[in-house]
Amino acid sequence: YSQHFHPLSGISAITHKYIHSDDYLFFLGNTDPKKNVPRTLKAYSLYLKRSSRKRPLLIADLREDKLDMILREQHIEEIKPYLSYPGYISNKDLAYLYNGAFVFLYTSLRESFGIPMLEAMACGTPVITGNTSAMPEIAGKGGLLADPFNEEEVASLLLRLEEDQAFHDEQIKYGLQRSRLFSWNHTARKLLQVYMEVIQSLKK
Repeated sequence: YSQHFHPLSGISAITHKYIHSDDYLFFLGNTDPKKNVPRTLKAYSLYLKRSSRKRPLLIADLREDKLDMILREQHIEEIKPYLSYPGYISNKDLAYLYNGAFVFLYTSLRESFGIPMLEAMACGTPVITGNTSAMPEIAGKGGLLADPFNEEEVASLLLRLEEDQAFHDEQIKYGLQRSRLFSWNHTARKLLQVYMEVIQSLKK
């Protein structure tokens, strides 16, 4: 992931372009079925029913007509006032939005790698991700994994993060540490180490 994903301050001037709240959940959704938008929104509806904070949800890359269709199909039209759906979000603003989010939802059914998860972690934002395909390997043993087909599991993790500040803080720390393992600098150092070991072995 790019090195411009890291903890930032003074972010509200950017985040307020997309959501009028300094305390929100963030989800990169689109119409690709693997992004699991219907179930993620259903999980969010369960969260709203039980949460005392009722944090709004920022959804990137989803048109309002598509959103309305999903809400109707899932019979959860009542959650729409809690949603912000600005459509396209520029890459240069993503780091600010990760930083401002209380939690980043990466509840895809499958992903080949999962760079957005690492970007959010590098910004100090806890991540809830799926327990399928490459996500568990990227998230690591301390990551928050949920069955992406089970809305209840996703909602329960959201509520746990909301109700347990120490747990939320632990996830921030874990994510920052975990993301460093996948940074370009770390990868370059590991590659250099391999090269040096090969060179040393050839000299013997």
